[in-house]
Order: sequence, then C-alpha cells, then structure tokens
Amino acid sequence: MTINAILVLIIVAAAYLYIIFGKKSKPVVVFSLALLISALRLVEGLDTENFSHVVDVDTLGLLTGMMMIVAFLSKSGFFEYFSIKIIKLGGKRFFLTVTMLMVIVALTSAFLDNVVTILVMAPMIFLISDMLEISPIPLISLTILMDNIGGAATLIGSPLNLVIGSISGYSFNDFITKMGPVAIFAFIGVLIYFKKHLTIDEKALKNIEKLKEMNENKAITDKKMMIYSLIDFIIVIILFILHSSLHVELAVVALLGGSILVFKFAHGYEDIAKDIDWDMLFFFAGLYMTSYALEEVGFTEKIAHMFIPLEGNLLLLLGIFYLISIITIPILNNVPSALILAPVIKILVGQGINPVLWWTFAIGANFATSLTPLGAVQNIVAVNYLEKNLGRKFGFVEYMRWKIVPVLISLIIGALYIGYLLYV
Repeated sequence: MTINAILVLIIVAAAYLYIIFGKKSKPVVVFSLALLISALRLVEGLDTENFSHVVDVDTLGLLTGMMMIVAFLSKSGFFEYFSIKIIKLGGKRFFLTVTMLMVIVALTSAFLDNVVTILVMAPMIFLISDMLEISPIPLISLTILMDNIGGAATLIGSPLNLVIGSISGYSFNDFITKMGPVAIFAFIGVLIYFKKHLTIDEKALKNIEKLKEMNENKAITDKKMMIYSLIDFIIVIILFILHSSLHVELAVVALLGGSILVFKFAHGYEDIAKDIDWDMLFFFAGLYMTSYALEEVGFTEKIAHMFIPLEGNLLLLLGIFYLISIITIPILNNVPSALILAPVIKILVGQGINPVLWWTFAIGANFATSLTPLGAVQNIVAVNYLEKNLGRKFGFVEYMRWKIVPVLISLIIGALYIGYLLYV
C-alpha cells in the first residue's frame, strides 16, 4: 500500500470518526477533509475539472430543487391546513385520526423530504398531545418510524435512496415498484403494533371536541402560493415518473419546478437561499469525494473481493449485507454508510451477483435508520423537538426502547419481501 493510500485512509477514517463522535459542524469538517485529499493530490481526478464526475451533481440538484418547492408549500400553510383537515375528519375515532396523520407523514416523506416532514408534522403532533393531555412520546416515536418507512418507498424519499439510485443507476420508477410495496407492508405492521400505545381515556375524548374548533383556513398564509405550489409539485412528480421516457434528468425537473415558483413568488434565488439546507449539500459533496478517494486507492475493490467467495451462496451473502446495513446505519448515519457500501455492491453486481443485493441493502438500511437518533438527521430533529416539549432529556436508551420492536417488525417484513424478490 502506498503512502498516498495510507494518508487517504487516515483522512477518511478521521472524517467518519467525526461523523460518529463530533458535536458540531459535521458537514464543514467532512467537506474540509475531502478538500484536503484534493489539495494534497493524494488521488488522481479529485480536482475541480473532474468535479461533476466525482460528485453526483444530479443528486445535489434534485435535493436543491425539492427544497425550493417544499419551502413554498410550507410558506403557504399547506401542510398545516391539510393536517387540521385530517384531524377534524377523524373526530373521536382517535386511532383513525392517527392513521390518517401517519399516512400524511409517509406520503410527505416519500415525495418531499424526511427532515421537512418532521419540521411540519411535529408541531401538529404536539398540538394534538397538548389539547388531549396525553404524552407526545408514542406519537412522535411513531412519526419518526413512518417518516423513515415512507421515505424508503421512492428514489427522492430519503438521501440514502438518492445515493443508492445515483450509484446503481436505478430510476424513480424502479424504486416505486420495488420499494413501494415493502414500505406499505412495513407501515401496516408498525401501525398495528403501535395501536396498543395509542389508547386514550374519556377525558381525552372530550378534549377532541376542542380540535373541531380549529379553523383550517386560518392556517393558509397565501392561498395563491399554495395552489401554484401544489400544481407545480404534482407536475414535477409526474415528470419524475416519465423522466426515463423523456430523457430528462431528475435534477433538471426539480430545479425547473423550483425556479418557476421563485420567479412567481420571490425576487430571486437569494430570497429562497435561507430555505436551502446548505449543510446537507456540502455534506453530500464531501462524502462523494471521500467515497471517490476510497475507490481510487483500491479500498472499495478490496472490500468487494472479500465477498466474492460467497457468490455461490446468495442467501448467505444477502443475509450478511442485510445485517451490515442494520448495524452500520444506526451508528454511522445513513448517507455516510451508503457511500461506503453502495460502491462495493456495484462491484459485486458487476461481477454477476443477483441485483436483489441492491434492494436488500436499501430495505435494511432504510428501516434500520429509525433504530437510533444517530441514524439520520430527521431523528435528531424529532428528538430535539420532543425534549423541548417534555422539558427533559429523551435519552438514547429511552429512544431505543420505543424503537427496537417496531424496527424489528419492519426488518422481518423486509426479509420476507427480499425472499419474494429473489424467487419471483
């Protein structure tokens, strides 16, 4: 192993250790360490001229465009309006109300953004809990689970899927047809399990009457913006489905959709800049750069070759990768783990191993994301919200107590579904 390769491994290891143990500015540190690899010329091709080949610009553009669309939908009051409508529709049938709210959570996560879903839905969950005088812990725990399960269903539903899609080459439609069904089954399984935690007493039932007094129309801050944004969003989703036939990149569709709304309701991109999660974009860029560096020094290929002897025992190989995804994602965070493991899977599939390996990793990784707060940014955001509402710490152990069984249920459903994919 060359000195350059050793230095790359040290720098990448430092980046991942900071992801696990660092307290602040993780995107800054990861991106800076990636730039250090470039500045020291430790690998060939990691320079500005080759940037578009190293960093998946389509993924970053897709994220940016969707953030823009979400910002206008949020500003218009659409999410609050729709949530109040659902609450009033459910009435005293509390489990029905929760089910409909979770459907909104899952759909919002699937077609918009995991973090935005938590930012929009958490205040509604706390409002319901406060008015009914019940603990918000079961509802928020369920919201986190459904956020990650819903996000698993589509290519744009989670950053993890975007990484898998960009490396595997699978399309928007591929993800819906392969991941959509298992997400629905997991949604149903977890919801049934949580039913026992969602019972309310007579006092809470009486308090439900208060919710009927809420005027959903007051939640709308700009009706024209809401209508335009909703139409824009629907058209963008339709174009996502058709993008393979139209030969148009997802990023172009998303950015065009976002730009139309900027033109209509803002003075320029600067007005929407504060609604773009720049930390996430730079974090992605840094991780793509470190992933490229690992490939260039041969690390990824060495890892892949460790699994080649298992080519004759596909079930064992799938089981190992399922287990690896379940272990690494809750510790490392979903995107960093994906950018290490996805290139390995690409090599293995290129060697002739069944492509079901991609979906095995996607299912295990997405469902295991909920297991710890470290699994994804949205988990941390939800826990922070919950701690503020409770006025106390909601620790790691307490968090996991609420997640172990439902995550296990979703993973068992996922394993059965992988078996189905393997033999159909």
